[in-house]
Amino acid sequence: MDLKKVYIKNYRQFRDVELQFNNNPNKNFTIIKGNNGAGKTTFLNALSWCLYGEEIHDYGDDSSMEKCNNKSLNLAEINDNIEVRVELEFVDDEETLIFRRSKIFRKLDDELNTRAFSDKFEVLSSEDDFKPNEDKADYVVENRIPEDVEDYFFFDGARLSHYFQNESNSKIRDAVMELTQLNLVLSLNNNLNKVQKKYIDKQRDIAPSLGRANEEIFRLESYLDDYNKALKKSEKEINVLSKKLRDVDNELIDMKASDVTAKAKEDKVLRNEIETNRKKYNESLEKRRKLIIENYPYVFSYNYFNKFLDYGETTRQKGFIPPKYKRSFLEDMLKEGKCICGVDLNNDEEHRKAIEKLLEETNPLTDNAENVTVAIAHIKEVIIKKINKFKPELDNIKKDIEYYKNIIDEKEDKRKVIQTFLEKYSVERVRELTSLKKQYEKDISNHDQNIGRYKSEINSLNKKLGKWKQVKAKEDGLTIEHEEYGKKIEFCKKAIKSAKVVGSVLTEDMRSKVEQLTKEKFIKIIWKEDEFVDIRLDEDYGIFIKNRTGKEERPGDLSDGEKLSLGLCFMSALHNISGFDLPIVMDTPLGNLDVDLRQNIAKFLPEFVQGKQIILLVTGTEYTDDFRETLLEHIDNEYTIKWSNSEEGKESQVI
Repeated sequence: MDLKKVYIKNYRQFRDVELQFNNNPNKNFTIIKGNNGAGKTTFLNALSWCLYGEEIHDYGDDSSMEKCNNKSLNLAEINDNIEVRVELEFVDDEETLIFRRSKIFRKLDDELNTRAFSDKFEVLSSEDDFKPNEDKADYVVENRIPEDVEDYFFFDGARLSHYFQNESNSKIRDAVMELTQLNLVLSLNNNLNKVQKKYIDKQRDIAPSLGRANEEIFRLESYLDDYNKALKKSEKEINVLSKKLRDVDNELIDMKASDVTAKAKEDKVLRNEIETNRKKYNESLEKRRKLIIENYPYVFSYNYFNKFLDYGETTRQKGFIPPKYKRSFLEDMLKEGKCICGVDLNNDEEHRKAIEKLLEETNPLTDNAENVTVAIAHIKEVIIKKINKFKPELDNIKKDIEYYKNIIDEKEDKRKVIQTFLEKYSVERVRELTSLKKQYEKDISNHDQNIGRYKSEINSLNKKLGKWKQVKAKEDGLTIEHEEYGKKIEFCKKAIKSAKVVGSVLTEDMRSKVEQLTKEKFIKIIWKEDEFVDIRLDEDYGIFIKNRTGKEERPGDLSDGEKLSLGLCFMSALHNISGFDLPIVMDTPLGNLDVDLRQNIAKFLPEFVQGKQIILLVTGTEYTDDFRETLLEHIDNEYTIKWSNSEEGKESQVI
C-alpha cells in the first residue's frame, strides 16, 4: 500500500499544504528537508493524528501548541469556524483509499480561546465511489495500518540509537509477532482451547462423570503445559547465564582480578591509614605551635633577666637603685611602652604579652636594690621552671611529628607501587564483573530451585492425570454422542499440539531470518572493517553483537552511531519480512552520524528496503551534497519546508 498524497489544512503550522508521492519502486525515495522547528515532526504527527487520532511522536517545546493554526485563527472573524483537516491518500493494488480526519474550531473572542466543535474520522474508497464512511474507518485502519505497528513505519530516527535500551525484549518480540502476523498463528492455540472447552462442557452435560474427567484432564494438561514451558525456559536461562558466567570468569582471570581486588583493598587500607596519620601529624603541628606561643615569653626573656641580675647585683653593692629599676618596674615598662631591652611594646604585641605574663606570675615589689635582685631572681626561677617543663614537651612533640611523617612517607611509597600496578587494569571493571558474577550465580541458583519445583509439580500433575485418564477410560463409549464429542476433543488436542509445533517452527524461522538479515545489513553498513563479525538474536529478540575477538557485546556497548545503524538495520530486516506493505517515514534518520556511516547508509539503504516507498524527513546538516549525490538515482521528489512567523501568526510552507 503506497502513499500517493498528503493534504494538510490548518494543522498546527501547516495552513494549506499538499505533497505528492510516487510509487515507482526504482525511484522510491522522497526527501522532505527542513530546519529544526520548521515542521518535520509536525508532518510525522499529522500522519499519526489522521490515522489514530493521537500525536504519538514527541513534540518537545511545542507540546502546548493548539492543533488549529494560529495564523488562521488570527485572520478569522469572531464566531468564524476554522477546519483542521489531514487527508492521506493510499493506493492498494487497484483500490484507492483516502483517510480523512477533521476538527472544527470556532473563534470565540480576540484572545483566541478555542474548543473543538466537531471531530470526524472517515474513510473513502474507490470501490465505494469515494462516499465518506465513518462507520468502517477504524476497521479499515486496524486491518490495513494497525496502530500496534505504527511505531515501525512512521518513526523518529533519533530514537533508534536508544531502541534496544528503551524497549524491553518481550516488547520487541511482541512487535515482531505483530509485524510478521505470526500472532495470528499463535492465537490459534487460544481459539482451539476454547473450542475444546466447549466440547468438554457439552460432554459433561450428557455424562457428568465423563465430562468431569475430561474437564480435569484438560485442566491438568494445561497446567502441565505451563510447567513444561517454565521448566524449558529456566533450563534455557541457566544455559545462557552459565555462558555469561563463564565469560565473566574468563575476563576476571585475564584481568588477574584476585590480584587487582587484593591490591585495591590494600590501597584502600593504606589510604585510610595515611589519612589517620596525617590527621595526627597535623594535630602534633598544631600542638607544637600552641606550646611555642604559650612559652615564648619565658624563652624570649631568659637572657635579659640574666643580664638584669648581674646589673642588679652591681647596683645592690653600690647601695642605690637606678631610676629605671624603681618599684613596680614591670608596671612602669608597660605604662611607658618600652622594655628594658629597648623593644617598643606598643608595636610588639607578643613582647607586651610576655611582660604582662611575668607581671602576673611574679608580681615583684622593689623597695630597694636588694629587693629588686630578689624579685628578678624569683622571676628567673619561674622562667627556668617553665623552660625546663617546655623543652621535654617540645622534644616529645617533635618526635611525634617525625614519627607520623615517616609513616605517611612509607605508606605513600607503597601506594605509588600499587597505583602503578592498578593503572594496567580497570578496578571499576573488576567490580562490575564481580557484581555481575554474583548476580548470575544468584539467578542460576533461583532457576535451579524453580526447576526442582517445576519437576515436582509435573510429577504430581502426571499422577493426577493418570488417575483421571483411568476414570475417563471407564466412562468412554457409553453413548454414541459421548463418543462423537470424545473424538472432537481428541481432534482439538492433536490440532493444538500441531499448532504449537507449527507456531514454534515459524517463530524460530522468523527469528532466524530477522537475525540473518540484521547481520547482513549491519556488517555492510558499519564502517569499521572486520570490527563486527556476527549478530545473534535470542528467542526474546535480545541482540548480541560478536566482535572480531569473539566476544559478544550488547547494544549498550556500542557508540551512538553504531546503535543508530543497528536500529536501522533491525527495522529494515523487519520490513523485509513484514506482513504489511506500508511506506516507511523516518524523521531525522541520520542523527549525528559521521561521514563514513552516512555514505554507507546512502549506498545500502535502497538495497535494504527493497523497493518500499521511503520518505526521509531531514535537516540540512543531515542531507549533505555527498549523501544526496549517492542516493540521487533513487530520489523522486524533494521538498523543502519553509517556516515563517509574522504578526498574523506562524506558517510553514512546503516547496
